[in-house]
Amino acid sequence: MALASPSENEIAFAIDVALGALAIALVLLVAIAAMRHLRRWRDGRIARSENAWRNALNEATEDPHAARLPPIGRLELAAFLVLWNHFAESLKGDASERLGMLLSLNGIDHRVMQMMRRHSLRHRLIAITAAGHLREQRAWTYLENLALHGGSIESFAAARALLRIEPRRALDVLGPALSAREDWSLARIGSIFQELGPQVVTGPIVTMLLKRPKRGLNRIVKLARFGHRDRIAAIVRGWLGSSDEMEVLIAGLDYVEDDSDLPWAKGAAKHAEWRVRMAAAKALGRIGGRGELAVLLELLRDPIWWVRYHAAQALTHLHGLEPHELDTLRENARDAFAADMLSQALAERRWQPVRIA
Repeated sequence: MALASPSENEIAFAIDVALGALAIALVLLVAIAAMRHLRRWRDGRIARSENAWRNALNEATEDPHAARLPPIGRLELAAFLVLWNHFAESLKGDASERLGMLLSLNGIDHRVMQMMRRHSLRHRLIAITAAGHLREQRAWTYLENLALHGGSIESFAAARALLRIEPRRALDVLGPALSAREDWSLARIGSIFQELGPQVVTGPIVTMLLKRPKRGLNRIVKLARFGHRDRIAAIVRGWLGSSDEMEVLIAGLDYVEDDSDLPWAKGAAKHAEWRVRMAAAKALGRIGGRGELAVLLELLRDPIWWVRYHAAQALTHLHGLEPHELDTLRENARDAFAADMLSQALAERRWQPVRIA
């Protein structure tokens, strides 16, 4: 059966489609070339301006009124603020205040406020970081809403900015989010807490611990180490008699420092969860004596390596136990794993470097 030949209209239509596709491809190529040219032009302009920006920023740390900052266009603003943020990260006190004054004197603080609402996520993050370093109170409401309801990256950036603007107020606002938002890096929050210092963070940490949130309590406990231990210890130790939750028990045992808490530590040594038994072994090593020898010997035969390891370490630090007694315990150990672990602990203790005053 012979195939029908295409009509003139069909041929014309196919040619039009091909020409249209070619035209679109040419337009895209021209657009790509233009964007590349614009980017190269912008990068070149930024590179030429960067030395002048650095000089102005260095001058501003001494006297912002004398600093000569060249005009900064819209296309250059993000690059300038990246550099300014880098400077701000490394400065504290009066030098940081003077660096912020440079932006105010040149009207850039207003542009930062506008930049926080741009479509580009990168530009918003740059502006949010700058607002934090500027301690920009005008941005508080926007940043608070973003920190509590925004996406993972933006919300954390906003939270960090709030903590720089007004730390105590920010901690009151962010308390529930610090425990609940697992998408916020605990290590990065910890570095911020360390920077703020125990004088600032202890009170809010105590408040969060007293509330004992059901979700994220372990996060708050880990952050508690950045506060004053003496204010936090009593609260956390108090959990030992009121909860059987693994995270709560581990946290409480970490703060055990008094022999009055020995019953809790000895009871935890029999817990079904190995991490609780490991925490109990650590606690017994800090406060235990001869009376806890039997408990630690039992932990030394635990099926979990880490429990055995910390039990052995605890035995080498047990109050009132002489080194030759530990050697006897090792030699008489019926469990090969227990004997090996105790040998390792004794070797580690004997080879610890001597501190010279």
